[in-house]
Amino acid sequence: MPNCLRYSFCVFFSIITFLTLTSKSSAQPTLKKTGNKKPATTLADLSGLAWTGGNSFIAVHDAKIEDELFKPRVANLQLPANLRGITFTDRRVTYRGRTPNDLESAASIPGSNNILLVESGDSKNDPAIQRIFKASVQKNRVRIISQTTWPVNILNVEGTAVAQLDGRYFFVFAERADNQPSTELSWIEFDPKKMRFKKNVSSVKFDSPDPQRFNRVIVGLDIDSNGFIYSVSAFDAEAAGLPDPDNGPFAAGVYMIGQIKLQNKKAAIELFPQPVEYALLDGFKVESVAVRELDKDEPPQLFIGTDDENYGGTLRQLPLPILR
Repeated sequence: MPNCLRYSFCVFFSIITFLTLTSKSSAQPTLKKTGNKKPATTLADLSGLAWTGGNSFIAVHDAKIEDELFKPRVANLQLPANLRGITFTDRRVTYRGRTPNDLESAASIPGSNNILLVESGDSKNDPAIQRIFKASVQKNRVRIISQTTWPVNILNVEGTAVAQLDGRYFFVFAERADNQPSTELSWIEFDPKKMRFKKNVSSVKFDSPDPQRFNRVIVGLDIDSNGFIYSVSAFDAEAAGLPDPDNGPFAAGVYMIGQIKLQNKKAAIELFPQPVEYALLDGFKVESVAVRELDKDEPPQLFIGTDDENYGGTLRQLPLPILR
């Protein structure tokens, strides 16, 4: 090969090599595919919540019979032990071949391993979906062992709790009262073994803690061993008629609102003149609250569960309120 041609070839090859290396070094790095997209959370709504001892809770999901027949109704929850976060096991439960509809609350029965799984009524006047189930909780197993119908006519109840007073049991509940300034907080004595309710129902009017902020007056309830009552009020985008409501916005408030106790051998609820505010939460739709009492000499711990629709659910502990 003539020297001139050899020289031209070497120059050409050097230029191509330089351009290639320069192009690779200046190009933006490419991201490798790491698989399918994963949801930020797989924990469904926690529409009802009950503490079952230690680090364990039972939650209920508000799945409906019409469109969500085969979805889980109950979740066993464990508080985080490390950075893995909350661990849970979803479960499908039935009773005599029938699946619960729109479970919106769970209530521990004091002094036992049993809890009530309570249908809301689903805003329908249909006794077939106005049931209260009693379930046995043994370790990680939840088994429905009996059921009864609601002792009163209801529309949509999302908050229930059970109080034990001098060996007697009282079922406490409230309508969520969409877009209303108040609701009725009611209670009725019942026998948790036979799942039978007395005839007389008592009620007291409960005003929304902040009707400008919340459009559902009570969506969660629980009662501690001293009879103090904790409630949740919420802002729901669907109740407000907003577009795309399953994406929010949401808000909630958690309060201590009064105490249930015996007066002349009759149960009575005394509401505080002003609810004690535990938390205001913007962006989250709290729908459940559960009291955790590990030490009688210490204040009870308060846990909340959210139903954030398309965002899923979560479980969190609240700090004690600052009393002013």
